[in-house]
Amino acid sequence: MLHVGLLYTKIETGHDMNELNPHGATQINITVKAIEKALLSKGHKVTLISASPDLIQRISRIKDLDVIFNACTGITNKKQQANVVAMLELQDIPFVGSGLSAQILGLHKQISKRLFRSVNIPSPKFQVFYTGDEEIEGCLRYPLIVKPEHEGSSLGISNDSVVFSDIFLRNKVKEVIDIFDQPALVEEFVRGREFTVGVLGNEDPEVLPILEILYNDNNKDGLMTVDIKAKDAVGIQCPAKIDENIADKIRYYAKKAYKVLGCNEYARIDVRMDKHNIPNFIEINTLPGMQPNYSDFPRMANVGGYSYEDLIDKMIRLAIERAKNDMDKREEFYVGATS
Repeated sequence: MLHVGLLYTKIETGHDMNELNPHGATQINITVKAIEKALLSKGHKVTLISASPDLIQRISRIKDLDVIFNACTGITNKKQQANVVAMLELQDIPFVGSGLSAQILGLHKQISKRLFRSVNIPSPKFQVFYTGDEEIEGCLRYPLIVKPEHEGSSLGISNDSVVFSDIFLRNKVKEVIDIFDQPALVEEFVRGREFTVGVLGNEDPEVLPILEILYNDNNKDGLMTVDIKAKDAVGIQCPAKIDENIADKIRYYAKKAYKVLGCNEYARIDVRMDKHNIPNFIEINTLPGMQPNYSDFPRMANVGGYSYEDLIDKMIRLAIERAKNDMDKREEFYVGATS
């Protein structure tokens, strides 16, 4: 039996996350209860920990924690997701999920996209706008999609996010900057099939069965707006029905993206196929949803042979194993340095 601290975001009335993504609050609450139930079913002791600015002190008061399951998407907003992980890294306790650097790289889409492109992972051309008055780079080709630079859950994506001219581009860019108080990411819009890929593990991570997002005829461009996401107005196919050579490319690039960002335990990567059947990597989610029978990651894991309970148990054991390996490496380094 392990003593697991389950760290979560406490959603209350007036919470920033409720305003832009009310569906997300329900998902968070359901997910926390499901993870707790899964851990208890495996015989573990669970202590719930709600995230707060005094998180370090609160954790220090809990005795004999073996591992922390980080299900926290921030204290009051998603931009604080990395701040929470930074506090966890100050503790001498293993925790499930990627560390601070990977969280920052994944959250800031422009950085992860630059990293993808630096190691030849296909990704759409893009430009970041800070004011909306910048000159549009000549390499960009319409249609373009405008989105907040560091948000998730399709926040900021609406029916008018795909633009076809300079005037609509600038209007949308300024709207995103004003509403979200952050830069706008503009990238070439890839109109082909959409997939999401789950990666599980550390040193030699496993790529889970690929899931395809199926849009209906009323959404011919395949645009995952925040409204469509909230209404679950898409279908899924897992495993995706694609040519095995293409699937191999997606798996290869997914593992490469996971490793180059330094992810741990698990992540989910969004991919769109262009007209040349090249998988373009759009973004990586370093803290994907874990609601059973709903979120894409546990769905892919289930098709890959993991029950929800086994998946949660595997994740905490991966975190403990990683912490032990890291400690062994540090000890080897110090012994070598002093000998």
